[in-house]
Amino acid sequence: MANRKKITTIEGLAEGNSLHRLQQAFLDEGAIQCGYCTPGMILTAAALLNENPHPTDEQIVEWMDGNICRCNGYTKIMKAISRAAAQTAEVKIP
Repeated sequence: MANRKKITTIEGLAEGNSLHRLQQAFLDEGAIQCGYCTPGMILTAAALLNENPHPTDEQIVEWMDGNICRCNGYTKIMKAISRAAAQTAEVKIP
């Protein structure tokens, strides 16, 4: 149940008028194609980095396993998540 729970959407992840570092990393790495899977990818990555600020490639793959992207392939997505992880010691989900 979502009663009395906080739900963060892709729009709620941004910090004021600036993109969240994960959103920016996805843009910078070209990890966005059609945009269909992007919100799920970014929010899953935010949850990962919130729990583990410096994941290994294997940990990123494990966390992202349930998200499917038919356009892009996963190399750019992996690079985007690694880029965001390198930018900060902690990713806060608002």
